[in-house]
Amino acid sequence: MDIKRLQGWQCGLHQERVAMNTEQNGQRAVGLDLLKALAITLVVFLHNAQLNPGSVIDNAFMMLCTSAVPVFFMVTGAIQLNRTGSINYRRHLMSIGRLYALVICWKVLYAAFMHFFYAVPIDGSLSNLVNYIFLFQEIPGVSTGHFWYFQALIALYFILPLLRLCREKKLLLYLMLLLFSFSCVTFDLDLCFRLLQKLSGKHIPDMMLLTTLSPFHPTYAVYILYLLLGKCMYAERGKCARYRRFAPVALVLGLAGLLLIKYLQSGLWSWQGVHLVCGYYYASTMLIAAGLMLLFVCRTAVSAPEQWIGRVIGQHTLGIFFLHLLLYTVLDHTLYPHIRAWNSWYLNLLESLGIVILSALCTILFRTGIRAFTAFFRRKF
Repeated sequence: MDIKRLQGWQCGLHQERVAMNTEQNGQRAVGLDLLKALAITLVVFLHNAQLNPGSVIDNAFMMLCTSAVPVFFMVTGAIQLNRTGSINYRRHLMSIGRLYALVICWKVLYAAFMHFFYAVPIDGSLSNLVNYIFLFQEIPGVSTGHFWYFQALIALYFILPLLRLCREKKLLLYLMLLLFSFSCVTFDLDLCFRLLQKLSGKHIPDMMLLTTLSPFHPTYAVYILYLLLGKCMYAERGKCARYRRFAPVALVLGLAGLLLIKYLQSGLWSWQGVHLVCGYYYASTMLIAAGLMLLFVCRTAVSAPEQWIGRVIGQHTLGIFFLHLLLYTVLDHTLYPHIRAWNSWYLNLLESLGIVILSALCTILFRTGIRAFTAFFRRKF
């Protein structure tokens, strides 16, 4: 009985992810697998960031990477919010519990890895450990800042059943306009007004005060908006296919917008190690994410290499997300100090692809090992 429970626990989240990426007719959504593969590569590129500080091209790649997490939210909305039938609330809550338990396990693993391999001191006080392990806080020397994504994802999963009720087109449009107004529009207007204030030398009202009227925190307003945008684009993928030729235009305009926004924020056109502030909240980021969705959402027939990419990388993005910073840490203590003179976007891309593929293979091997382990104990006991 215990072995069956163990197998059910470790396979449950994987089965949930497979279900998330399966269309209503049972066919695998190949285009979404490819989109997830691209998004996780951009995430790793962003976190790796072994770049030439004075390069505008390297800066442009980093701006492109800003769209990666919004793309993941859109894929979640595309699959989860287009499901039909009644909601199994018990199963839904169990899937949230499994995800939370998995995050806890990985946070413990990260702390143990840094402590035993790199002698990072861990504050063993009860309050710090509870905050770190269970409440998404960080401890010095252990890089788990990227786990914020799971905090947001779990929060969004709690309201997914409510969002699935938004099926009337007018209600959906109203909600999306409301969310767009209190996230993207507010942040874009605030940036413009601060620029006007700087140029004119006159005091201009703070547009961010508009968020006090919003029933949603700006952070979750934009995340929910990405969920709903993904739902709509995937539900209308037949119509979206007719506009696919405009995807490159959306990508170019969005990328130009983010480059301009970073320049207005920091006065920099080149990378210089400076990240975009509040990148997810700008309409330019949404334009890039929507453009990428347009490119992939209608894909059904794919080549053999694309099938491999979707199967090996696109279907294992969760494992890659957990593993990639551990691999980066190893490289940062071994290889990277010797090659920093050659840092550039293309070298960073090669390094990121290597980390992605190695993380995917480790994930596959780990899952295969767990299945073999549980199968062995079932036969024995």
